Amino acid sequence: MNNTRTAKNSAAFRWRLAGCLCFLGAWQWASAHAGSLALASPVETWRALMDMAAHPAFWTQGMLPTLGRVLSGFGLGLVVGGALGWAAGICPAAGFMLLPFRWVLSSVPGVVLVILAMLWCGVGSAMIILIVALTSIPTIYMALQEGLRAVDPALCEMARAYRISLRKRLTELYLPAVAAPLFSACVVALGGGMRVAILGETLGASQGLGYMLALARADLDTPKLYAVALVSMLLVSVIEATFLRCLRKKLHCGARS
Repeated sequence: MNNTRTAKNSAAFRWRLAGCLCFLGAWQWASAHAGSLALASPVETWRALMDMAAHPAFWTQGMLPTLGRVLSGFGLGLVVGGALGWAAGICPAAGFMLLPFRWVLSSVPGVVLVILAMLWCGVGSAMIILIVALTSIPTIYMALQEGLRAVDPALCEMARAYRISLRKRLTELYLPAVAAPLFSACVVALGGGMRVAILGETLGASQGLGYMLALARADLDTPKLYAVALVSMLLVSVIEATFLRCLRKKLHCGARS
C-alpha cells in the first residue's frame, strides 16, 4: 500500500513538473516573439521579483496590506455566505427568499462592485474588504446550499425519528455532505477575491499589490508588472496550501469523530 501511494505521489510530482516546464517554455517563446515591452520573459520577471523582495517596502506596503484585506474579506464572506447557505439548505423557504440576493451578487461584474464600494466606503481598506466579501458570499452560499440539498431526506427523517442529537446530525450527516463542495468553493472564492482586491487596489488604494501594479503600468516597467501579478497568484496558492488545507482537514476530522 505504501509503495503504491509513493509511486502515485512520484508520478503526480513528475506531471506537475512537466506542466510547469511547459508553461515556462511557452512563456519564454511568447516573450521572444512579442517583445519585452509587451511580455517580459521569465528571467526578467524573476529578476524584478527578487529586486522587489529585497526592499522592506514591498512587504510592508505591498504584500501585507493585500494579504490582510483578502483574508478579512474572505473571512467575512465565509461567515455570511456560510450562514445564509446553511439556512437556505435547511429551509427551502429561506432559499426561495434569498434567491434574488444571490442572483444579484453572482451576476454583478467585479468592476461594478468596485465602483459601488468606492461610493459606499470611499477608497482604502474598507472598500477592498467589502468587495472581496461580496464576491465570496454567493460562491460559499451556493456550495453549502447544494451540499445540504444532496443529503438524503430519508436519513434526515430517520435522524429525527430516533432523536439523534443535533451535534451528531451536524457532524455525521451534514458535514460529510458539505465538506467537499465547501472546500472547492473556498478555493474559487479566494481566487475571485484576490482578483477583485487587485482590481480595487489598482483603481482606489495607496498601498497593496494592486497599487504597485498601477505604478508599474504607469512607468512601463513590464518585468515588475508581471512580477507583481506572479506574486498575487503565488499568494493565493500559499493561502490555499495553509489555511484552506487546514480547514479541509478539520472538516474531515469533524466528520469522522
